[in-house]
Amino acid sequence: MNIIKSILLTFLILVINKNAFGNLKYHPISFILSTDKESYYEGEKITFFITITNNDKERTLPVLLPHTQNVGQKLFYLNAYDKANNTLLLRYTEDRMLNMMVHDTGNVQIRYLKPLEQLVVPIYLNDFENYYNYHTQNASHHSFGVPLFAGIYKVNVTYNPNGIALGDSIYSYYNDFDKNTPINGKELMPEPGQITQMIDLNIKRSADTVVSIERQKYYIKTNGYNYFYFNKYVDNINTSDGCIHMTTLPPDSCSLKNEYFYNQFNDLYNEYIVRFDDGDIREYRRFTNWCPEYLYTLRYNEFKQRTNYEYQLPDGRFYSVTYNQPSGNIHQETYCLKMVRFVM
Repeated sequence: MNIIKSILLTFLILVINKNAFGNLKYHPISFILSTDKESYYEGEKITFFITITNNDKERTLPVLLPHTQNVGQKLFYLNAYDKANNTLLLRYTEDRMLNMMVHDTGNVQIRYLKPLEQLVVPIYLNDFENYYNYHTQNASHHSFGVPLFAGIYKVNVTYNPNGIALGDSIYSYYNDFDKNTPINGKELMPEPGQITQMIDLNIKRSADTVVSIERQKYYIKTNGYNYFYFNKYVDNINTSDGCIHMTTLPPDSCSLKNEYFYNQFNDLYNEYIVRFDDGDIREYRRFTNWCPEYLYTLRYNEFKQRTNYEYQLPDGRFYSVTYNQPSGNIHQETYCLKMVRFVM
């Protein structure tokens, strides 16, 4: 009987593995992300390198690359996640569309890579001297739309040719629910695109009292414990007088025990972070001054067990849930239908 049970268990494992890995697709073209330095100061130009490799040992394969394109959808866009290890929290992502303020639309190009051939594509963040510059094409046209203040971020890049006519000519797109993919001689590509590995992006606080991030000057004042960033010069610290950012990070640092971080992006949202000693999130809030105020909330107890989660759903509703600990069972769950903005 034990032999029969072992045979049945082995067969079950093989079936599970076949189902689990049957839909995995082979992507011979890989994308690896790196930077030119280990750390940067706030507002400093950041150079990312995307190393593209044809890992096939026999075939020459096409890849779509930026060229002179100035409008439309970006081929590469950046995503910045929080450094915490107790959750995967997307903090910022780029606008996926180009807006370079020029009349010439330009184009992308197909490059054919020989077996095992590599090429490196640079893109730049905080290069606002060239952000709209036609002559730099689009390598400098990257921004999160909000300033990237000092801290440690986990960053990756998405390569997404889906919807670009020239890309559609060389790729067949699929999603995780597809049981079959068309056999048409094109290379396979996930519908959301291919994503590089995560890398740490270390941004240090400067000792300067004025920093410029994406052409916006911030005036920094301290009370000896906290550092306050104002979008205009002020004589005294008053957080209601144009204060955009507050942090406990001292100069020349990008990490600190019990780090506190607050952003107030006018007409967008506010952002608040309190951390454990190891950098994990104790509480994170992204909220507005409207009703309901929450956009995204995470709270953990001293044992790093989640106690509260709030989120705006894709359909526009707002979801809120609290958990009993240590069981992890839901204590209360609510939905709110829409946001109401109060005009004073």
